[in-house]
Amino acid sequence: MGDALTVLGSRLGFAWDPVNRQSYLVRHGNHPGLPIQIRAGVTLGERVLALPLAQEGQSFEFVDQEMTATTMTLSGIDPETGIHVKLTARIPFRPRDNFFSTVPVIYMNLEVNRLPSSYRWIAQYDETVEGKLFLGFSGEGFAFSPALESNAGIEAVYESVVLRPLDEGDHQSGIRTEEETIPCRDHIAILSGAWEEDCVTTSFSLGKGMKGDSLSLAWCAWDQPVLNVLGHRSPFKYTQSFAALDQVVDWSIRHADEVMDNSEKVDRILSNHTLGESTSKLLAQTLHAWLLNTWWVVRENGQDWFTVWEGNCYFHSTADVEYTQGPFYLAFWPELLELELNEWPFFGKDGKRLLGERAEGTLYLSHDMGVFGDSTKQYYPHEMEVEESTNYILLAFAHWRRSGKDATIVRHSAFIRKLMAFIVCCDTTGNGIPDKGCANTVDDASPAIQYGSEQVYLGVKSLSAIQAGIQILRHAGDADAKELEVYEQFAQTALATIEEKGWLEDHYAVTLSRTMDGTVDPWTGEPKTGELLGWDAYHIYTVNGLSLLDMVGHCTGLLDERVRLDMETATGKTLGRYGCRHTSYEDTENEGQFIPGLASHSGKVGWVSMNMLRDIAAAYRGLDLFHLIENYWSWQTTTNTQQVALFFETFYGNNLSFYPRGVTVFGYLDAAAGFVYDAVAGKQSFAPVRGSLQVPILLFADWEKGTVPLVKSSFEDGRLTYRVE
Repeated sequence: MGDALTVLGSRLGFAWDPVNRQSYLVRHGNHPGLPIQIRAGVTLGERVLALPLAQEGQSFEFVDQEMTATTMTLSGIDPETGIHVKLTARIPFRPRDNFFSTVPVIYMNLEVNRLPSSYRWIAQYDETVEGKLFLGFSGEGFAFSPALESNAGIEAVYESVVLRPLDEGDHQSGIRTEEETIPCRDHIAILSGAWEEDCVTTSFSLGKGMKGDSLSLAWCAWDQPVLNVLGHRSPFKYTQSFAALDQVVDWSIRHADEVMDNSEKVDRILSNHTLGESTSKLLAQTLHAWLLNTWWVVRENGQDWFTVWEGNCYFHSTADVEYTQGPFYLAFWPELLELELNEWPFFGKDGKRLLGERAEGTLYLSHDMGVFGDSTKQYYPHEMEVEESTNYILLAFAHWRRSGKDATIVRHSAFIRKLMAFIVCCDTTGNGIPDKGCANTVDDASPAIQYGSEQVYLGVKSLSAIQAGIQILRHAGDADAKELEVYEQFAQTALATIEEKGWLEDHYAVTLSRTMDGTVDPWTGEPKTGELLGWDAYHIYTVNGLSLLDMVGHCTGLLDERVRLDMETATGKTLGRYGCRHTSYEDTENEGQFIPGLASHSGKVGWVSMNMLRDIAAAYRGLDLFHLIENYWSWQTTTNTQQVALFFETFYGNNLSFYPRGVTVFGYLDAAAGFVYDAVAGKQSFAPVRGSLQVPILLFADWEKGTVPLVKSSFEDGRLTYRVE
């Protein structure tokens, strides 16, 4: 299946598409990258056997594949000779280690051995097998030659292309771009093997069960500034440690063994659980997809700037996407979330743009902070005013409580206060549920889900955000008693309204409103009237605003027995082959907009990461939905065995591929253990969702040593118990 492995924030990696015998070099442009042929295999007399990463050569009869957090592997077996080759790509990735994880080098290692006995029922002859192992690259637009300054390396010369958005006000019909060509001159260090014509090679002579020499390369890069941040080209993070390409090359040679040792430690920690092989695969695959989208640079004032492309939409750090990835950051790498929390306030907008004078002094958050090669302003064509504002507050609150660091909330308390004021202003009826600014991220769903007024989804997020914001403002001392009283009253009213008017016997409604009167289609700007079909349907979004709060132990006051029943019934009503679709209502009118790269409507589409966020909230309420991981992994294998797409977010429609949002699955580990951690209050607790469970607590991992606390549960005398080792 298709896969890719990319260095964090440094725009260097490889993607491969074995079913189509194609590979790609990941650099600065669109996914999956620059077409390149990875030629890896053996020459056995007149026969040339190659892994399916290039058009040349005969394919091995049997091909197998593996992926871990830090590697991707492809292997092949020739039954006639028993020759087995294995190609491993590897990156220097160590969570929470900024330097090590951003070194712009990716390793390739090709091994050969001979099976000790016959493969299946195919007889293997006894004579010694002699041949040549080869590893090299080729492709249109690439030139490879021995480096003049070194006998131990190859120079790779080619051109990369980055898209720049044209600065226009209207992006309703798509984003117009222009291409910028970037000349690249990389260096491939030869760690083992010898350069011969156009490949690195080594000969072998193997009897049964013997292992031959391996070939090892390190592809190194060093770029001039590419990403435009707020009007200035910003150098990559790694340039703080490496002044030129030759320093990267030197590091890659000296630290090859350390990188391999690190892989074993990191991969072992992440696989040390009992949630099943599909969970392990999704932890690796979604991390690979997230890495593919990352940019890490340094502004002219020395401030780090970290952003994540929104998959094949290419928006930078889309707030709703990063919110869904919140469990990943909280469990795995909180410091990266902190960087984004310090960046989003640059993209606040005046609340009067939506609400007029009643929103004087308020702000709402932009959808994104740029697109393609520019991180300068929002480029998505419509706002998601309430949703993105709540997303920021919830992320800031959860980060503060998880990390114990208050610098971000203190620094941006005034921004948070203005977001809170805006959210309150969007409730024009006084019932605590916003009825303005309700367009949201679910842009391929029915009108009720996507932009219906008085959504329960946004009502719960607003309730949660205002409660979180109150705690932030009290801590920062940035609001008077009268203002806090207004927010407290809003939260109390919202809670009462959701429970009294949003509950429909066995589930929460999609919206409180039953008509489209007063709503505006965010894509066309046209006012809508008439019946709001699907307002009372089952849906999976009630708990979307709760999962991050669950991780830090904050309770909103919503009735847990209702919330649990809502998840149980909605899951049953919306579950399909690959997961739960947005809602039980099927929109047959199909009036949604189709804008290439932005939106695609579908009658019963579902998003995998939103399922995952629901699963996390479910586990914190004792409801075990982790078996659905099999459905999600089935969709990933279905798509990626036809083309390289990495994490494919959407099923039954739409085309959100190469998406970073799947890393939400990292929250499964904490949720399965019922791990709640509030560093500010000094509280920590566990409540495993099932017996015979083992999961690592990644927040407390020592990645350099390769150690991590494990939560293990079991039943003793009919009672669920646990211990932490």
